[in-house]
Formats: sequence, C-alpha cells, structure tokens
Amino acid sequence: MELKFDPSDPKYIYVSNAEQAINALDELKKEKVVGIDIEGTELDPYSSILLTIQISSASISYIFDARQLNIDGIPELKEFLENTNTIKLLHNGKFDYKHIKVNTGIETANIYDTMLTEVVLNAGIGKAYYSLKDLAKKYAGIDLQKDIRESFVKMTANSRLTEDQLKYAALDTLIMFPIFEEQIKKLNKEGLLNVAKLEFATTRVVGEMELKGVHIDIEKWKSIIHTLSDKRDLLASKFQESIRPYFQSSALDLFGNVSDSININSQVQLMDLFNNKLKLNLPSTSDALLEAVDHPVVKILREYRGYEKLVSAFGDNLLSKINKKTKRIHPEFNQLGAATGRFSCNNPNFQQIPRNSEEAPFRTCFNPEKGYKLVTADYSSMEMRILADLSGDEVFIKALKDGLDVHSYTASLMFNLPYTDDFKKKYPDKRQAAKVIGFGLMYGMGPASLARQIGVTPEEGREYLDRYFNSYPSVKRFLEKMARDAVKNGWSSTPAGRKRWYTTPTASDPDYKKKIGSIERQAKNHPIQGTNADAVKYALVFLQERMKKEKVDGSLILTVHDEIVSEIREDQAVDWSNIQAEEMCRAARLFLEKVPVVAEPFVGDVWEH
Repeated sequence: MELKFDPSDPKYIYVSNAEQAINALDELKKEKVVGIDIEGTELDPYSSILLTIQISSASISYIFDARQLNIDGIPELKEFLENTNTIKLLHNGKFDYKHIKVNTGIETANIYDTMLTEVVLNAGIGKAYYSLKDLAKKYAGIDLQKDIRESFVKMTANSRLTEDQLKYAALDTLIMFPIFEEQIKKLNKEGLLNVAKLEFATTRVVGEMELKGVHIDIEKWKSIIHTLSDKRDLLASKFQESIRPYFQSSALDLFGNVSDSININSQVQLMDLFNNKLKLNLPSTSDALLEAVDHPVVKILREYRGYEKLVSAFGDNLLSKINKKTKRIHPEFNQLGAATGRFSCNNPNFQQIPRNSEEAPFRTCFNPEKGYKLVTADYSSMEMRILADLSGDEVFIKALKDGLDVHSYTASLMFNLPYTDDFKKKYPDKRQAAKVIGFGLMYGMGPASLARQIGVTPEEGREYLDRYFNSYPSVKRFLEKMARDAVKNGWSSTPAGRKRWYTTPTASDPDYKKKIGSIERQAKNHPIQGTNADAVKYALVFLQERMKKEKVDGSLILTVHDEIVSEIREDQAVDWSNIQAEEMCRAARLFLEKVPVVAEPFVGDVWEH
C-alpha cells in the first residue's frame, strides 16, 4: 500500500493561535475525510486536561493546542467538527468525543470509528477491542510506538510539547487513512456498511450517556449492603455449625470462640468436605452442578454464595466509582460487547444489577436529580416477537396479535389445555416449562439442558420439545435453517445485515461434532439477539435526535438489554415517556412487520419497571 505520509517523519503543523487555526481549518474544509485524535492527561474527561486536538488530511496533521487556543473564540472549529459533510476518522471515537465535548462543548459529528469497524468485520471470530497499534500493523504494516503516550500524563497547562510528542500525535491521525481505505472495501464486500453506520451513530449517543452518568442514593445503597452482609455472615455461621460433626476436633480462636472447620470460600477444602466427608462424589463446586444436589449442607452453601455474590458485586467497590466532580457514576458501555451486537457494561457493570426484590432493592437507589424524573421503557417479550416474526409461524404470530400471554398460550397448546386469562395461576408449572423452552430454543439449548431447567428427565425433555415444535412448526424449520446455513456459509446474519462469523472445523477434527453443535447453537441465537440489539441501537439514535428536536431538558442515561432509561425534567417526563415508547417501537418496526411491537414506559423516582 502506498502511504501519503512518512511514518518515520510525519508532516504536521502546530497550531497555537487563532489565525493559524482559521488557516488550518480553511485547508481542512477542502477534504472529504479527515482524521481526528486528542491527547489528554487522564482517561476521565472530567479531570483530564485536554492538551491537543489533532485534525489531519491524508498527508498532513494540524495539531491544535487546546491550552493555547481560546476555542470559544474560534466558532469555525465547532462548525467544522459538527458538520455532517466531512467524514471524521476516529479510533475508539467515544473517548475523543467525550473529551472534546467536556472541554469545548463541541459535539463531533459524522464519525467513522476504525475500532468499531474492525469489531463489526470480525464479529464472532475476532476481539471485542482492537488498538490502533493492532490495525496499523494489520493494514499498513507499521509498528506504532506507543511508549511516548505516557509522557502526556505528566503534563500541565503550561508544559511545552516536544517534537517527539507532536510527531506521535500527528501519526495517530495519519495512520487512520490507510486503515479506513482497506476497511471500507471490506464493509462493502460483506454488505456491512449500514451496520457500521448504525454503530457510528450510536457511539455519539453512548458518549453522551457515559458523560451524563447516573445518580445514586449512597446511604440507602450502604444500608442494603449492610443487611445483605448480615444475612451472608449468618449463613456462614450456619454452614460451619452444620459441618462441625464431620470434623474430629474444633479449635478455639483467640477470643475463646469455636473456629471455623474449613474456609467456606476454599474450593480445595470444599471438595474435601463434599467427597471425603459427605461422600457426594462431586467433580467440582460449581453452582450449576450443586443445583442438582439434594443435601442440606449444599443448600446452605448455595444460599451463602447468593448473598456473597451480591455483597462483593455491589458493595463498596461500586460506590468507589462515584465521580468526585459530578457526584455521579459513569459506567462504560461497550456497544459491541457480544458477537450478536449486544451491549455490555463495565466499571461498574449495571447490567448485573438485579430487578428490585425485597432483599436486594438496588434499583430503588437509582434516582433522578431534584426536579427530574426517571423514564424507563423496555420492549415487551421482544425476543419472542422477533422469533415469531422471523419464523413466520402463523399460530405464534396470531397469539401475539391477539395480545395473549404467549407462555400460557404455548403451554395450552403443548398440553392440550384450554387457554384462559388465569392460566398462569391454574398451571404455573406447565407455563414455566413452556417459557423455559421458548427462551432456551433461542439460545440453541437441547433437550438435556431444557430437562435440567424444568426438572424432568431427558426423555421427558425431548417429549416437551417435540410438543413445542408441533405447536409452532415454522419455528422449528426456521431454527434448523439458521443452523444449517451457518455451517454451510461460515456466517449468520440479522435482517439488518449484521453478520457473525464462525470457524468451521474440518471433518477430521476429533471435536468436529462438538464444534458444529456450538456453531448451530450460536446461529439460532444470532438473528434473534442481534435483531434485538439492532432495534435498541436505532431507538437510542432516534431518541437522541428527538430529544434535540423537541428541546427536551433531559438525557439518556442507561441501556440494559432491551431497556432504555432517561432522566427528564419533571414537567416534561410524562410527555417524553410516550415519545420514548413511540421511538422504540418505530425502531423495532424497521425489522418486525408481522407482529405488534410493544414498549411500556414508566415514570418515577426510582429505576423500576
């Protein structure tokens, strides 16, 4: 590949006054595509000093010193970065977007993200994150030296940039052009350009969500954790009491109390207890395995672990994430956190926070600022609706159109029972079996796994599965076709064109059947979960646009699976809740034509739905 710059001596112009900035922007306006990057002192945009904004053509980088320039006095820069005519190349653009927005108020538009593109191009067989160094090596054969990056951390508002720092900053923008040229070819070849555009539009929304963050009632949170800790400790004591008869002697601690017989968190000691003392003959202490063991000691351990998990996941560690400046928590949303295109969340992971329960009402601690309300809306039975629509099963579709409780209706078909409004109350076990099968099929679960979840024998599991497919024959044909096509093509796709690739084993592979089975399971799930992800992303983009258009005082703050949460000024919240549901349905109807789409909004002072 012929480069338009010298990697060992990249061309740049250092911009430190308004006249230079105007001249640079006049040159950059001639370009259809520019590269953008920033340098700052910290990862957190609220505490970082924005040092530079680099904007380049394919051959020269203009390095705007954000400390020297009065950016408010250069409206041309805002106009340029926010225009939708010029394509802006960024790598992990959300990061740069946030730093530029916090420090200048500018909302960079028309982003092309080289990192997100690479994830889209390799979904299922690649990584969740690619560094610029990775892509420079892959597409341009250049080994980027990133050591100098650390030198920016030590800088202040008055530090002078060195020649090495300026060249480093310049190269980070220039290198994106050869990457862009090769990626665009691949996107077009694979029919993934529109999927990539959706991700680029979404990354601006995600940047805004992360900047806004979430407000939490700290004292209430601590109170919940304290209660859960007490229950955990009580179960730990109960566990020690229950196993003490299996040990010959009980030592005393320094305070004269009977010490623990074993460390309840030690896998080695638990294995010794289960196999040598209790004679349970267990291969591990995993919860999936212990779930099937009917023994009082095991039951106490599993209950203890439930509380321990809540305390460790949502204790002081989460509260430590509260930003000192904003007093809010700013989680990181990875919009390509799964190969299906589904979001993940970390630092902290809000997707782990359970629905409100009497024992762990964590979501009641998520509150709006004074004068605002939380508006929560999620898609009703979204994956079921997607399965019905994509499979075209007429019986399934009619049940949804008639507004029936789909799990109860499915159970009525499977077990030849009359469907009634109180079916759930009359036949809870049969409805639960139908529900487990319905969701399990979307994740490619077989009869053995389904049988374990329902609590029946494998033979009965197979019989239940047959009954389900007899009720919805088109569902079976659809899932089998998805599995078959994925093995044949090496990829599966959503209606929007989002692809997931698979590494197909050779027939001589000793694990051939196991690997093919894995591909088939993933291929059954991908069109369903992937379409759900596509709908949520379009909804986020539509909502952000609508919020600006309607001049709504509020922000999108969270997305978890098929749920979207916003924080809206009190007097606008009810009207906005209807808009939020409307735009979510509009997004889903881009893909679902045969079934009704329902998004149910809730307005309140806590995260609840």
